[in-house]
Amino acid sequence: MKKIAIIGGGQGGFHLAFGLLDRGCDVTLYTDRTPDQLLGGRIPSTAFLFNQTLDMERRLGLNFWEDVAPVGEGMLVDFREPSGKTLLTLKGRLFDKSGQAIDQRTKFARWTQEFERRGGRLILQTVSLEELDSIAAECDLTLVASGKGAINALFARDASRSVHATPPRNLAALLLKGPQIVGDRPWSKADFRPLRFNFIFGVGEFFSLPFFTHSAGECRSFLFEARPGSAMDRFQAATDGNEMLKIAKDVIRDFAPEDASLLDDAQLTDPNAWLKGAFTPTVRHPVGHLPSGRVVMGVGDAVCLNDPIAGQGANNASRMAEHLIDAIVTNGTSPYTAQWMQETFDAFWDASASYTTAFTNALLEPPGEAIMHVLGAGANHRAVADDFVACFETPRNFWPWIADLPAARRFVEARGGSDAA
Repeated sequence: MKKIAIIGGGQGGFHLAFGLLDRGCDVTLYTDRTPDQLLGGRIPSTAFLFNQTLDMERRLGLNFWEDVAPVGEGMLVDFREPSGKTLLTLKGRLFDKSGQAIDQRTKFARWTQEFERRGGRLILQTVSLEELDSIAAECDLTLVASGKGAINALFARDASRSVHATPPRNLAALLLKGPQIVGDRPWSKADFRPLRFNFIFGVGEFFSLPFFTHSAGECRSFLFEARPGSAMDRFQAATDGNEMLKIAKDVIRDFAPEDASLLDDAQLTDPNAWLKGAFTPTVRHPVGHLPSGRVVMGVGDAVCLNDPIAGQGANNASRMAEHLIDAIVTNGTSPYTAQWMQETFDAFWDASASYTTAFTNALLEPPGEAIMHVLGAGANHRAVADDFVACFETPRNFWPWIADLPAARRFVEARGGSDAA
């Protein structure tokens, strides 16, 4: 029986832990928070999972919120001038790619208990570099799925795959409840429950997703991505959630004025339902070399950290976990060498993560001619819009047309569209 240690109880770490346990491995999961600490802590993200990722959780029997969490059925996107004037609106349904967003505090607290119930070994501990070396000595394979902490310094930045040297956005997130923002149709101009996107040229972006949390049930998340120094960059001095909410209302009033009234009665779902900060998106080398000479492998955000603008973080972590589970099982009784780790990561990068990273980085920049051609056609042709938003589930499907105008024209024409007027 393979003996595997996983450091980090996030989306990627838990997915690996349950998947490998299901394949008959001896799995130990190290995490630094108890269920009560998770439930009573600050929100870690506002992750949305597309149906492909939800299917992975269903296969593992981890979809405990399937019947209570609201479904994000499509995307309602406005591109705006800094004045708030709408330049282009795109509405597309996700259909069988619809997804859900579960508060990760809710989710990981339940999964922590479920992992032990299924026979996994859970150790509540912040793992130091010295302890990591001892863990690696006892296991066939050690996977680091923690997106932060000193041990992440083991994984050097891959300059050939990383384009950012500083944070491209300052981030702020809240979970809000209120009579006008929940339900099937908060935005009358969408005939579905939307993932609501606003792109303000030269200023930043903000998004609202249907959400579920243990503290309030159905609610909506709001994520603000401010270009540093822009007129939206107001959140970083806030000291509590209520101050964050006041700033959020002002930002929406300034840049999407027709949406402002939706937040008139909005409240935080709980005192810890907010988050702010910034980070530099980075791709790292997947092999960490310990002082003893042993090696460990980085997973998920530890080695492929993207800005949340494309909603890919947790989805990418689960896709990588699925890839790794298959590779670990296929490796049989052979050792998990540095070469195996590098080749396994490279295969995932080439097949999936490179496209996820490139798409995410593209959204952080002004749209190019090819994507504007598709967006313009999508504003007038629903079939184009539907197939555009469907690509979010598997970013590889954006290629080749996202970066090639002739391919973009073929994409539009195949769906009965034409150039925007």
